[in-house]
Parts: sequence; C-alpha cells; structure tokens
Amino acid sequence: MTTWDHLLKQMLWQQLDFVQGMKILDFGSGAGETAAHLALCNDVTAVEPWEEQLAQRTQGAYTQLRGGIELVRQMPDASFDMVLCHNVLEYVDEKEVYLRELARVVKPGGLMSIVKHNRPGRVMQMTVLLNDFAMANTLLDGGNGTTSKFGDIRYYTDDELLDWLPDMALQSLWGARTFWDLQQKQECHTDPDWQRQMLALEHRVSTVPEYQAIAFFHHLLLRKRG
Repeated sequence: MTTWDHLLKQMLWQQLDFVQGMKILDFGSGAGETAAHLALCNDVTAVEPWEEQLAQRTQGAYTQLRGGIELVRQMPDASFDMVLCHNVLEYVDEKEVYLRELARVVKPGGLMSIVKHNRPGRVMQMTVLLNDFAMANTLLDGGNGTTSKFGDIRYYTDDELLDWLPDMALQSLWGARTFWDLQQKQECHTDPDWQRQMLALEHRVSTVPEYQAIAFFHHLLLRKRG
C-alpha cells in the first residue's frame, strides 16, 4: 500500500470509528483493507470484480465475492445497515444506475459512505506538484483525469451525487488528502512522526469548507430516509 493510500484509509477509518455491530456491503472493495478493518466489529460482505485486486486480498473475517453490480442486483431490498462505495463511481459510466442499486439494499435509516475524487484538488495536484499545466487546463475545461491502473477518472460533483440519491440525506462531509499530495519532500513520507502530524492536520481541516474545496477526495456519509 502506498503512503497516500495508507493515510487516506487511516482517515476514513477514524471517520467511521462509530461503525460497530452493523451488516455492511463494501462495493468495489479493492484489496480488502477496509473490509478487513471493519470486519473486526461488523459483518462485512465485500464485492470486487478485478482479479488483480483479489490476488492481493487482505485476510480478514469478511465474505469476499467476485463480481460487480450484477451481484448487488441479486441481493434483497434493505439487506444492509451500511454500504461503502469508495473511489468506484469515477470509473463507471452509469453512475446513477449503480447508486440506485446500492441505495436499494440499504435499510431505512441506514448509511452510505461514498468516497470520490474532487476535481479542484486534482487541478491543485497537477499544477503545484506535477507541473502539468496541460492536464490542469484539461480538468478546468471539464475533461477527465487518468490513472495508470484504472483508466479515465470521470469526475462528478457532490451536488450531482445528492441529486442521484433523493432518498438519502447528507449527514457528514469530509475533505481528505488536502496537504499531503502537495508535499514534495518524498523522503519524509515514510516517517511515522510525519504521518502522525500530517493526519492530525488533515483531520483538523477536513470539515472546514475552504479546505474541503481543494481536497483531493471528498468523503460523504448519507442516511436513508424512512
């Protein structure tokens, strides 16, 4: 796991530290780090289509299924207390269709945890860290980003997400990866004391709108009405 991925997961796990005794679906679970972590205190089912990710699976007391949205379509309505969808929707075209299925399996009063890329944060990264003015302008013009592993990052806004989920109410919004993606002193990234101080600062600004606006990721926690 890269340093930035490790720090992001540490932030998310602290934001979800209240989650105990729940039945959870982790959709697009990747290598299963979050599923394994939450399975310490919850009943977790993880769904992941990529064989490469499954081959690196983190061991833990959770149920791992291989597949995608077709598996969710087979699940009963209102069958989970919480659904996670972390950094998944950027890589699919039919975002609203996916969200409709994921929301369907959430119990009334249940939760959805969605982590998504934030376009302004990516523009900051391209400009300040990578000195890539062409990509920064592409993103400002509404174009896609890209990753070497998953392909195009097809951005969507927080407001679009909320419009697609009319039965969900926003409970909390956090920014993440506001500062550390701009830190150019790579040699300090593996220093535990640096990581501790960076996480503390990230947590401090994660709910401040001015810093959320330029964070690389947004974490939205939503509750299903009913």
